Amino acid sequence: MVRGVIKPGHVFPLIARDGGVLVRAGHTEASVDIARLAGLNASAVICEIMNPDGSMARLHELGPFAQKHGLKIGTIRDLIAYRRRFDHLVECISTTCFVSDHGGEWRLLTYRNKVDGTYNLVLQKGEIDPHRETLVRMHTASLLSDLLGEHGSRSRAIPAAMEEIAQVGHGVIVLLVPRTDTGSALQTVAGADIDMDGRTYGVGAQILADLGVHDLILLTSSDHRAPVGLEGYGLHIVRNQHFDIAR
Repeated sequence: MVRGVIKPGHVFPLIARDGGVLVRAGHTEASVDIARLAGLNASAVICEIMNPDGSMARLHELGPFAQKHGLKIGTIRDLIAYRRRFDHLVECISTTCFVSDHGGEWRLLTYRNKVDGTYNLVLQKGEIDPHRETLVRMHTASLLSDLLGEHGSRSRAIPAAMEEIAQVGHGVIVLLVPRTDTGSALQTVAGADIDMDGRTYGVGAQILADLGVHDLILLTSSDHRAPVGLEGYGLHIVRNQHFDIAR
């Protein structure tokens, strides 16, 4: 006789992003990465560990649970740090300089994503000193708002960020070009801006690490929590700095 499920619950199929935790710092990607690194089939079964009151157990609660049941704990941060020693999913393929109405001289770098073939851009002002804090704007590129000036809260985000960084004299703007079903977001005429979730930042983090950024001040118009596993890239958000896009 086949035993049935004796606890209420559901099983959902999930698809891990190509590139694993270096692209998206999620539990789905981490479980598949671990299976692949162990030489097994790149698939896994994951589940949440719950507290007696039904809430999801956090890391400080998982320690005693693991000790009691003889389990081992690994963090996404440590997995990212391990994979960075052997895998690098972005490469700088070109660099040029130009003068802009927004902040004067800039350096433009093009980074290729080896996983999906997309190209991401970096606007760099001044030199990156790994021993000092760097002002950073992480921005998901959009044809409508960034190039065509579509009316909305993001229509002047790039010029405003460039002018903010120019006042300091050094910093970077990372323009991430997400992949969609119809191709690059820069090639998409219709549709709203595509926002990264709190874990889908790995390509941008690798670009910052490649530039030599360590301690960063995140230039933002909203409140953001530090992304999961950011320390695995050798990055640390010192603080958020708010700026006025509409000025």
